[in-house]
Amino acid sequence: MNKRLSRSIVAAVSSVVLLGALAIQPAQAAGYVAPVNGSYVMRLVSPLPGSTNSVNLTADAKGDWDQFYGKGLNAFIMYADVKGDVSLTYKYTNAAGVAITNATVYLIVNKKYSCSKTTFSTTMGTNYPGSNRPNTSSIVRDWCGDQPQMGAGETAIIGRTDSFGKATYTMKNWNLTGEQFPSAINKMNQYSKGIPCGDDTMCLQTTLAPSMSAHPSEAAERGEDKDLLFLHFVNPKLTALNPTQKVKAGTSKKLSFKLTNLAGAVVKGTTVTFESFGEGNDVDEWSEISDKDGLVSTTVTAPKGTLGLQVIRAKVYGANKGTDAKVYWIK
Repeated sequence: MNKRLSRSIVAAVSSVVLLGALAIQPAQAAGYVAPVNGSYVMRLVSPLPGSTNSVNLTADAKGDWDQFYGKGLNAFIMYADVKGDVSLTYKYTNAAGVAITNATVYLIVNKKYSCSKTTFSTTMGTNYPGSNRPNTSSIVRDWCGDQPQMGAGETAIIGRTDSFGKATYTMKNWNLTGEQFPSAINKMNQYSKGIPCGDDTMCLQTTLAPSMSAHPSEAAERGEDKDLLFLHFVNPKLTALNPTQKVKAGTSKKLSFKLTNLAGAVVKGTTVTFESFGEGNDVDEWSEISDKDGLVSTTVTAPKGTLGLQVIRAKVYGANKGTDAKVYWIK
């Protein structure tokens, strides 16, 4: 397996259905070189990954793509709100645990070969060797490292460690739509089986890696023990306020849905579309933008004498999956 293909596993691993549940133990590929202890250690300290807020992929790296990093590699999936703000704090130390203070350090976003489709803006300084971004505040997607006409892909945000060896990086996501809202923030979302994340409309993630270099060579990165983060961006949770109800035929009924983010706060200004299946008339409102209370509504009607089930499906615009409300028309 060549190095380019091996490194692409870092992105593809995020798209395998129920990867954690499968308990994959990858066999060592031909030419595998076991990682060594790094000279530098870089750990995500805020938000601090743990069993309640992340999915740990470290075991899946063993004997495979861990060879491209220091021996102390940790790998995690975490979730973030699409179109939201991101703030990540890393601590940088040497191998002995001594903080690296007042030093220029980096966070690599949309890491090369990850095929990450995420786009951002940041108020911090950046290092980007490509030529396909509108300004220095923009962070464009990774083009998998195989399309030089599109630029280099990965962007490095420039940070500065404080007296404790910590550096904080901030950016805003600009993707219009993301993945489905997760069933739990410590469980992996469902993705298309056998399709790499970069090619999967069910998946939207950025691969993030701290480093002492803006664009480290493979040799340099093998000398860095780090927390590798796959940050997946999700649509708001869409909840039907009345998921199932009986309505007398010949009347009308208003159906409402509520949008909330990962923190449980309401989400305004998001477009939701509606579809109708089964009995009853088509909905009058094809789409609506969520109001200050995170609410969208549509109205269903059915002629007198209608009997049976009508399903109204609400979707965040551009999403693959939606939320259903069921109306049973009765006499």
